[in-house]
Amino acid sequence: MAMTSTSTVGKIAAAWLPIVTFFAQGFEHAVVNMFIIPTGMLMGAKVSIFQWWVWNQIPVTLGNIVGGLLFTGLALYATYKPAEPLAPKSSPVAAQVPAE
Repeated sequence: MAMTSTSTVGKIAAAWLPIVTFFAQGFEHAVVNMFIIPTGMLMGAKVSIFQWWVWNQIPVTLGNIVGGLLFTGLALYATYKPAEPLAPKSSPVAAQVPAE
């Protein structure tokens, strides 16, 4: 949305809207934390960059990776597991070139 807007205010609103909506729904995600925690720090929250990364950003990112692999990747694999390859019904025959 931000790429299609022509005004600066539109670009800012379009970039913030999906992140704020995701946060308002109560999800904890690495991208949301990259938005909310620095905003809180700018507004005076007593959080250092070290505390943010060590106690929040790194564990949340690792949790997102593990959760994505287990809950999304494993579920998709189980749902759309590749079919067993079919055995050929007959052996391939070499093309015969007519004699001239």
